[in-house]
Amino acid sequence: MVDNPDRRFPTIIIVVVILAALAGLYAWTARAPTVASIAVTSPAGGETWQPGETHTIAWTTRGIPATDKISVTIRRIPPPPPQTEGQEFDPIVFTNLPNTGSTTWTISPMYPGGTYVLGVSAYESVPVTNPVSAESAEFTITHPKLAIGLYPLYTAVSWNASEVESFLIGTTTYSGVSMTSAPVTDTMNPGSVFTPFMDYYDRLLKSHGWHVANDLAAGGHVGGQTGYRNGPGTILVGFHIDYKTTPANAPSECPCDVTLSLFSTSGD
Repeated sequence: MVDNPDRRFPTIIIVVVILAALAGLYAWTARAPTVASIAVTSPAGGETWQPGETHTIAWTTRGIPATDKISVTIRRIPPPPPQTEGQEFDPIVFTNLPNTGSTTWTISPMYPGGTYVLGVSAYESVPVTNPVSAESAEFTITHPKLAIGLYPLYTAVSWNASEVESFLIGTTTYSGVSMTSAPVTDTMNPGSVFTPFMDYYDRLLKSHGWHVANDLAAGGHVGGQTGYRNGPGTILVGFHIDYKTTPANAPSECPCDVTLSLFSTSGD
């Protein structure tokens, strides 16, 4: 049986039409501008981070020139708890970063505990116009805890957020959590500020089984420190005096600012 050539014409026409449509679609796609976009890949959501830790902020971009700059901001997810001393923070984390796709971030203790998102924006130059922005998934910032023996905290001052700290005493490195008070300003009698504070913790800690460690003690004209141990745990209770007046050829004099401090190697 011989095929009829006329019967192949509709099939050829259909194939030609399809190929022409595909060619037109490809040409349109090639000419269509790429929509600029940015996506935050880290934090990815669900992380729990603490002040003092260093983490990676990562992002991907599409249709954004490599020469664009990157800014990073932070936003706390409402509803936050009532405002307390030391809870205000700057929402700008970084500006004018290179568009490399990532940066490292050491978390400041100025951020109160809570749920946050990071905003990443790409822009051509400053002043910023028409930035391309995106937000990360939600993550949590929590503050490390002092040793349980330090609670309840001394209530005669306002305490700043706790933070991770390491320092050297003699040849031993101590790593743990520290907390400082807001300064008690313009006092004429520093002892009236730090003596009840030191006495409070001496009674409290000894009642919880802590004992004074004389090798951790320090003192001088501008401050003092008492150390305590309980098994492997270490606690330091101290104060610092900032003198406002220093007469020539005379000891520093008040009015003074007094800052109180706590440190522990464990939150257990």
